[in-house]
Amino acid sequence: MFGIPTAGLLCAGLTGLGLTMGFAPFSQPLAGWLALIPLAYYGVRERPDLRQSFGLGWFAGATHFLTTFSWLTSVTVAGWFVLCLYMAIYPALWFVLWVRFAGRDGEPMTSAGNIRHAVLGASAWVLTEWLRGIVFSGFGWNELGVSQGNLLLLAQIADLGGVPLLSWVVAYGGLTLTLTVRRFELEIRGDQKWKPRWDFTAGVFVLGMTMVYGARTVLHPTEKGVSTLSYAAIQPAVPQDPWRSAGITKVAEELTRGSEIALAQSGPVDLLVWPESLAGTGWREEPEFQKAIQNARHMGARSLLTGSLDIRGPETFNSAILFTGPEGRSPQVYDKNHLVIMGEYVPLAGVFPWLRKLVPPGGDLTAGKNIGILELDGSGVKIAPLICFEDSVPEVVRRAAGQLPHLLVNLTNDAWFGKSAGAKQHLENARFRAIETRLPLLRATNDGVTALISPKGVILEHVWDRELKSYQRAGFIAGEISFSEPKFTLYTQWGDWVVGLSAFFVFLGLIWTRSMRGGA
Repeated sequence: MFGIPTAGLLCAGLTGLGLTMGFAPFSQPLAGWLALIPLAYYGVRERPDLRQSFGLGWFAGATHFLTTFSWLTSVTVAGWFVLCLYMAIYPALWFVLWVRFAGRDGEPMTSAGNIRHAVLGASAWVLTEWLRGIVFSGFGWNELGVSQGNLLLLAQIADLGGVPLLSWVVAYGGLTLTLTVRRFELEIRGDQKWKPRWDFTAGVFVLGMTMVYGARTVLHPTEKGVSTLSYAAIQPAVPQDPWRSAGITKVAEELTRGSEIALAQSGPVDLLVWPESLAGTGWREEPEFQKAIQNARHMGARSLLTGSLDIRGPETFNSAILFTGPEGRSPQVYDKNHLVIMGEYVPLAGVFPWLRKLVPPGGDLTAGKNIGILELDGSGVKIAPLICFEDSVPEVVRRAAGQLPHLLVNLTNDAWFGKSAGAKQHLENARFRAIETRLPLLRATNDGVTALISPKGVILEHVWDRELKSYQRAGFIAGEISFSEPKFTLYTQWGDWVVGLSAFFVFLGLIWTRSMRGGA
C-alpha cells in the first residue's frame, strides 16, 4: 500500500489494535498510554513522506475503528464498514502532523525539542478527535481519554476540560515515552551525547499533577444533599430487530410487568423511568401504551419519564415524555437534539439516496431544537433528559447542564447490539458526562446497562445477573438520589477550551515547521 514497508504497516496495525484494547470488552487503561507508541516511533525514526504518513495513519485508524466498533455490524454491516473507513481519516491527519512536527531529519534530539514535539503531537490528537466528533454531526465515541474511566484518580480532571483534557494528558504521556526511547537509541548508538532528560521529567510532572487533582477530588467529602429523590429505572429487555421494532403490545406488557415488580419492592417513587422508544409507533397513537402509563402511575409512580416516538404531522421526533402532576395534565416533552449518524440521520442522503438503504427503515427523524429541562411536579427537582447516544455527546450534555438541573437522565435502547460490546462502551462514554458536569446520571436502558452514576463517576447501582455475569436481562434499579445545589464546573462554563488551545498550538507548530524548512 503506497509502497509502505511491512514494518510500517505492522506498527500502524499495533497502534490500531492497542487503541481498541483500551475500550470494552477489554477496557485496559494502560493500553491508552501505550497504543500510540508503535506508530509514533516509526514516524520519528523513518520520517515517511506525506503520502505514506497519511496511508499509515489511515491504516491504524481503520484497524482500530473496524475492531472497536464491530458491534455496529448487528445493525448495518455496510454502514459499519463505510463509517469506520471514513473515521480513519482523522488518525491519518494526526500522523501527518506528528511526522511534520518532528523537525529536520538528522537533527539532535533535545529536551526542549521533545517537549515541543510531544505538546504538538498531543494537541494534534485532541484536535483530530474533536473533528471526528462534530463533522457530519459526528461520532465521537471512544476518545483516548475514555479509556481511563476505571482509573478514577485520572478521570476527575474531566470537570476542568472534559475528556479532551484527559486525552491530551494520555497522548502526551505516550508520545513522551516514544521520544524518550528514540533519544535513548540515538545516544546508545553514539549519534548524539548523553544529556539530562527534562522532557521525561515534564511527562512525569503532568501525570503527577493529574493524579494529585484526582486524589483531592475523590477523597474530598461529598457535599451534604439538600434534597432526595426516590427513583426506579426499568430494564425490560424486550427483544429488538434493527429492521423491525417490537410490537407495542409486547412493549406495554413488559414495561408494566417490570414496573409492578419494582414498585412492589420499593414502594411509591418520585420518579419512574422507562427506556427509549422500543416500538416504531408514537405514544399518542397507541392506546395500549397509554394504558401502561396510567397503570404505572396508579401503582405508585408520582412522575413517569418514558421514551417514545412522537409523530406530529409530517415530522417524527424521538422524544422523552414526562407525565407528572394530576392525571390528565399534558406531559412535558423533550425532543432529541442530536441524531445518530447512519441510524437516525443519513448524511448526504439528499445527494446520494442509495445511502438510505444502508440503515434501518425510519432512519430520518427530525431533530429537536430546544434544550429540554423537565421539572417534577411538587418537588421542584429539575431533570435533563438525554436520549439514546446523547449521554455520550459532551456538548449536548454541557448545554443541558448549563441550565443547572439536579439530575441527568438517559433513556436508551442498546438491545440492537446483542451480546457485543456496544452497550458497555456506551456506559464507558456516558460516565464522563457525570464527571464533567458533577451531576448524578441515571440511565434506563432496554437491554444495555441500566445504572446510577455518581458525580465522581462511580457506578453506584446497575442491573447485573451474578449467575450469568451479564447485564443483559430484565431487571430494575431503585433507591434514593441525594442532591446538592447544582453548580457550574469549569468545563460546563468554558466547554472545549482544551480543543481551542490545542488548535492554537497546532497552528503555531505549522508556522514553526514552515519557517524552519524555509530556512533550511
